[in-house]
Amino acid sequence: MNTGSTLTRRGVLAASVLAAASVPALVHAAPLKVADRKNLMATYARMRGAKNDGLALWWYTGTVWGKPVDDVAVPMFLVQGLTFNRLVMKPDGTIEQALTGRGWYADPKTGKPLEKWKNPYTGEQVVPPHIKSLQKQTIRADGTLPSGDRERLDIFSGGLGSPIINGDTIWMTENFVAKSKPDETRNGAVNTTSSLSTFTAKVADVENDEADFVPCYLNYQSLGSWPVWMKMDGVDKARGGSLSWQTRGHKVRGPEAASADLRAWIEERRNGFLANPGI
Repeated sequence: MNTGSTLTRRGVLAASVLAAASVPALVHAAPLKVADRKNLMATYARMRGAKNDGLALWWYTGTVWGKPVDDVAVPMFLVQGLTFNRLVMKPDGTIEQALTGRGWYADPKTGKPLEKWKNPYTGEQVVPPHIKSLQKQTIRADGTLPSGDRERLDIFSGGLGSPIINGDTIWMTENFVAKSKPDETRNGAVNTTSSLSTFTAKVADVENDEADFVPCYLNYQSLGSWPVWMKMDGVDKARGGSLSWQTRGHKVRGPEAASADLRAWIEERRNGFLANPGI
């Protein structure tokens, strides 16, 4: 959806459409049938994206959990944000995808955006970077993700799962895992993340060729290393621990659907972003 590190931020995002280049990205000569495997990419694009290469906007909320290796997970932050994405079909069947978002880390008790955060193991006060994402990538026509930046990553793999249809509802997953190369500036520390997204919609909405908007819902979970800004390096209690995002969201027609507090907070920090996110 995040998000602190580049690896985590890549948690919410990929799409492809199987359609002729002369046909608009989300319009098809024949009615779409989501149960047909060959429509995997078109189905996903309708669920995740917007019609005719337009901007789709997602509003999400949730909790970020911290898990020491020898203790139970505890809520460290609440998160809330808005993410724009644009999916553009290319003649070779791939999708060029761009996304950008803004959001906050908030106190888990008060729900207020954090100006400072106290490391629970060291007592050190740090300034949260809050959530700022900007990412561009190409998605293969078969729905798999490219191997990523091999200069920084030892492992990167993932893609879309086959849709699951139960009655009038469809679920589709988008998952990836990544592992960085050792960071010599941090004594060889390695960052990892597992990003697990599930999109849910009504079959009739997805198969409606005339729809200008397909309602869709998101459940997102991730499990990864502590981000650098939390300053967990060298902390015995945190050694081997991890950070886990648990968020839910839905596609909205415009920013006005999100909370007024979030909109005001974003505009205060980047005036004009909600009207023109720049992708």
